[in-house]
Amino acid sequence: MKTKIFILLFLTSLWVHSQKKPDHSISLDSKISDISLHKLTGIPVVTTGGAVYGINGETGNKIWEFKETGFVKSLNALGQDGGSSFKEIPLSPFGEFNQTVFNIKTGHKILDKKNNGYKDIISTKFVFGKNAILFTTKTAKTEAKLFLVSIENDNIFWQNDIKTNKKLGSLLGGGTIHNFIQNNNRIAFTAGKTVFLINKEDGNIILSEKYDAGKLFFTEDNKSLIAVENKSSSLIGGAIKAGFTMGLSLLGKKVIGKELIAFDNNSGDEVWKKSIKLDEGFVDYQFEDGKLFLIHEDGAKLYDYHTGKESWKKEFKRKKVKGVEKTDDGYIVYYKNKKHLVDNTGKKIWKKSQKVIKNVDFEVDDEEEFTTFSYDKGTVFVTPYRIEYYENGKEKRVYRIGLDEKNDKLTFDKKNNNLILLSGKKLYILNPDKGLGKDQVQKIDFHNKNDINLIEGREKGYFINGNWEYVMVDLQGNLIKKEYFKQPGEGLRHLKNVGAFALGMTGSAMHLAGAYNMSAGAGLHVSEHFVGEQNMLKKGEGESKFHKGYDQYNQGALMNSVAEKIWDTNRHNAFKATKNNAFFYANKGGKKVLVQVNKDSGDTIETYEFGIDKPKYKIDKPAKKIYFRKGKDLKIFSYN
Repeated sequence: MKTKIFILLFLTSLWVHSQKKPDHSISLDSKISDISLHKLTGIPVVTTGGAVYGINGETGNKIWEFKETGFVKSLNALGQDGGSSFKEIPLSPFGEFNQTVFNIKTGHKILDKKNNGYKDIISTKFVFGKNAILFTTKTAKTEAKLFLVSIENDNIFWQNDIKTNKKLGSLLGGGTIHNFIQNNNRIAFTAGKTVFLINKEDGNIILSEKYDAGKLFFTEDNKSLIAVENKSSSLIGGAIKAGFTMGLSLLGKKVIGKELIAFDNNSGDEVWKKSIKLDEGFVDYQFEDGKLFLIHEDGAKLYDYHTGKESWKKEFKRKKVKGVEKTDDGYIVYYKNKKHLVDNTGKKIWKKSQKVIKNVDFEVDDEEEFTTFSYDKGTVFVTPYRIEYYENGKEKRVYRIGLDEKNDKLTFDKKNNNLILLSGKKLYILNPDKGLGKDQVQKIDFHNKNDINLIEGREKGYFINGNWEYVMVDLQGNLIKKEYFKQPGEGLRHLKNVGAFALGMTGSAMHLAGAYNMSAGAGLHVSEHFVGEQNMLKKGEGESKFHKGYDQYNQGALMNSVAEKIWDTNRHNAFKATKNNAFFYANKGGKKVLVQVNKDSGDTIETYEFGIDKPKYKIDKPAKKIYFRKGKDLKIFSYN
């Protein structure tokens, strides 16, 4: 009898030990509607129907609070979802509440309507070099005020007034600023069908020109600003702005004009005596051999960007031109999956074009994008509709895998050079150099394949998960372990778990690529997005030889430099040390709990009893904190 009692007490103590108690509990004015972690500072921001709060996760105390007023407060009081007046300002330690800008770490107010004389904040942009945010605020129908504010000390570097040619504030009239670009000492953008060029150091307006520009870019030597007119080639006309679509309309055609003009970066004067006129709508540009290569819908041509004059007498007439490369014999022009050699005047040297990769029977349609992955043994081609593999020296493909562009998901593991495809319940890990191909497909019996959205490389394999389940496989895709967590409440499998690092946290530039990828893994993207993402990545990293010099600066490096400025060192480095935990909300042992799982072993490390069907919570991995809503109470847990 004593033995039975001892065992019962022992088991009970284990269960009690596993149910962690909160470190802090704080009561707010009303039911908590949302919990978010400010992306750069890590401050928990908690919204209720009547206010928004910044919380110190270590002490459980309020850092600051702002009370809702007006329409938002009235809607929330009536039980309607009025949302919140709070907005996070990207790439900064700042927040905005009801047109007031403040520091999220301290609550210090920086800008407000009364003291700074504006009606609305219509745009915020990060300015590198100054480590500051440029706020554009509306003061009248066609007038705005600019403020450049330091992210390091909240100081206002400078402020200035601008006047546009069309009113600010309407969707089609350009309510915000578009085509924002910058170099080391200049900022350029469009607003109200006006092109602005501004000196970073003092805010001096160098250029204010009435011109409806659909795109802006600086010349390679940074001496000039080039503007491309904004004229639609689609049936929609000027209604869809390039500022929204950046080249792609709803009908799939380019929303950009045929004319380009250049302005001097020091004086603002026009550089060219006459504008460049393209045959068809502008698509892309590239700097090569000290010249400007302009691509339009039906061809491309080389220009002297100092004068705007044609460097080629002949235009290269082909659709889907991708870029140009200087050679000893002239220029190689790339289009679709082919290339052609022209002389220094643009005249074709080769009678017939050649394939980019010789002796490969790979063809693409005019509108079909593709990307490639090179291996010692051959090349893998990926389009939104198929994957094809060709061995070096062999014209015929080795295998083909058809893709569903809307449902099949891919990612690329750069460390192991593995291309990973999840097609239904089939898992492909493709790597010709390791003998991994179509025939090595593994079948994984996912509970809900559509929910799977993240994959993380571990030392010996991959941790693949969605909101409600995980799968562990080795580097060849062989199943090691999987688990599905039954949800409390009927139908909850269709809800998004705000505590999981889902698709929105895959480590794009907006979410600090380096930091989040270390802890959250890589996102699985549908094939049509994956191809475009890979091509953009290659442009940004300089891997594509015919996109050399394309980007003005590296976005990923910028994100990490910002992080280092406003995160303390311990928090910034903590991402590297908090990769081992995944969290799932489940009905386990009759309890409604958050389950902490080790990504290498699949073992349950800890459970946290929340006791409700529809939890709202956030997990701060660097700080090893869990923030959980229960009515109007915020509960803070620590974990190891």
